[in-house]
Order: sequence, then structure tokens, then C-alpha cells
Amino acid sequence: MNIKPIVAPLAVAVVTVGAVTATATGAFAATPTSTSSAHAHLGKDATLSQIQAAGAKATASRITKLNAALGRVNDDKTLTSSDRSTLSATLHTDLSGMQQLQTKIAADTTTAQARTDYATIFSQYRVIAVALPQERIVRDADRVTAKAVPHLQAVETKLAARVAKKSDASQGAKTALADLQQQISTAQSDAQGLASAALAVTPGQYNASHTVMSSLRTKAKALRTAAKTAQKDIRTIRHDLRG
Repeated sequence: MNIKPIVAPLAVAVVTVGAVTATATGAFAATPTSTSSAHAHLGKDATLSQIQAAGAKATASRITKLNAALGRVNDDKTLTSSDRSTLSATLHTDLSGMQQLQTKIAADTTTAQARTDYATIFSQYRVIAVALPQERIVRDADRVTAKAVPHLQAVETKLAARVAKKSDASQGAKTALADLQQQISTAQSDAQGLASAALAVTPGQYNASHTVMSSLRTKAKALRTAAKTAQKDIRTIRHDLRG
């Protein structure tokens, strides 16, 4: 299946994707655990046409987002080959599932069947809650590991030498240098194992606990914050050394 393009870069040259197993099964749970959220979206008195319209909208939105995510995965040169393969396979699985549901809901002839199929969008497939966050988190982790950290380390080495050589280097430069080193360490620590941990989350786990992605999101956010702060430290050091 072809992968369509689109990119969303992270600051500092420095973040998902369906729940996966070793065979990349997509953000899909074998059996639904609850349809309450889908029922809440529709209302208990929704007609067949209303359910079909809601289903068409929900699947179309997810199909668009999955195609965009596939493009980002395809274009991101910092992804490891393993992560790229897993993400691509998972996203394609979810995309196929949404396309099949889109067709099935449109063809349903009873309100009960349409409601069941509509609920499947939210209970068996977790495109919004699991798949897309995984894509972002994995890309963040791989980009930090492959590009951002090596770049920051190279800059830090040069700046540290300049600060040490400059006898009258300001306290501001020294403080910023220490913080730069700390931010690099934080980025390395938070990136370690983050991609694999994100890819290990399944829709079933999310159905059991909606907080399963929380710590992963927190680490991904910390990566972005560390990278931005490191860049700020670099600017501070360079400014003070010129002064």
C-alpha cells in the first residue's frame, strides 16, 4: 500500500500510531469493552440516517488524519527502520479498518446494526486516543535520539571550550552552559525506550485505563521542552561570549 506524504517538524531539529504487536495489528481491540461514548455522541433516539451521517463524518476524519500520519512517517528521515515499518503497517491497518467501517455503516439497513458499527469506531479502533499519539511520540523519540541530541552535544562541546578559555566569561554564560548540559541529559533520559514503550500500548489497554498514554505524553512533552530550553541556553551563551 502506498504511503502518502506530509511533514510536521519539531523545533531544534530535534513526536503515533496504532497499537501494535510484533505483527503490527493496528490500533484495534479484538473485542469492544464499551459503547457508551459512541452512544453519548449520538443520543439514544438517533435515527438510521443520523447514525450513518455521524459514522461518515467520524471515519472520514480519521481516514484523513491517518493518511497525513502515513505521510509524516514516510518523510521522517530520523525514524529507525524498525519503527518506520511498524508505524506504517499499523497506520495502514487502521486506515483499512476505517475505510471498511465507512462502507459498512453506509450500507447498514437497521438502526441497531448501524449503532453497533458506529460504536466500533471508538471501542475497537483507537485512532485518536492511541494511534495518532503513538505516531507523534515515536517520531519525537527517534528524532531526538538521531538528530537533536548529537547536534546539541556537538554545540555544547564547542561552547564549553570557549567558556573555559574565556577568563572573563560571565556567570550567565556559565549558568546557561550548566543548564544546557542538564537539558541534553534530560532529553537523552526521556528518549530512552520511549518509542518502544509507546508502540507497546494497545487499544485494549487504553479501554481498560484511559491514563495509559499519559506518562508517554509527558515524556514526549519533556523532550520538546528540553530541546527548546537547550536552544535558548545556546543563544544565551553565544550572546554572552560576544559581549
